[in-house]
Amino acid sequence: MLRRRLNSERGSISVVVIGLFVITVASLMVMTDVSALIVAKRSLVQATEAAAQRGVHTLDKSEYYQGKGNMFTAPLAIATQREHPTVPIDCSRGGVEVLLELNSWSNDESDMKWRQLKGVQLTSFSCDGASLEISTRSEMKLPFKVPFTTTDSVFLTATAGTTNKVQEGFYLFGIRLH
Repeated sequence: MLRRRLNSERGSISVVVIGLFVITVASLMVMTDVSALIVAKRSLVQATEAAAQRGVHTLDKSEYYQGKGNMFTAPLAIATQREHPTVPIDCSRGGVEVLLELNSWSNDESDMKWRQLKGVQLTSFSCDGASLEISTRSEMKLPFKVPFTTTDSVFLTATAGTTNKVQEGFYLFGIRLH
């Protein structure tokens, strides 16, 4: 009788169903974590780009207003097809503006910020007066622990660099003419 019970296939489908259910739930948890990771990474990239743009828009007035240009500078540059110089950046003020923007993103409760990010930290700042490059880092809390591990958060990084260039063209009453 014991041998007949062991050889019986009765109830074997329930083991398969339970196994497939566990695999499905684990897969859903991983997919949820991955999608949340993608959205958080995009939010960190947006914060980094916003901070870089805010930092690059700090004009170094002493360098910009050196008196090198006159009323013939722009038409001559267009006629000779010479590239306009970059707009000089005040690096010390730009660094402060970068930190202010990152602080704003870290403390903002609006829909622009992904709530699982735990503060945006500046990891590197590089400015040469013509361009600015920053790197940031943030810890993200995952919605679910990764199945079969103890991982519940990850660190994300982002880098953005930018320059401030003069737009080509002739402006007449605020309208750009090519």
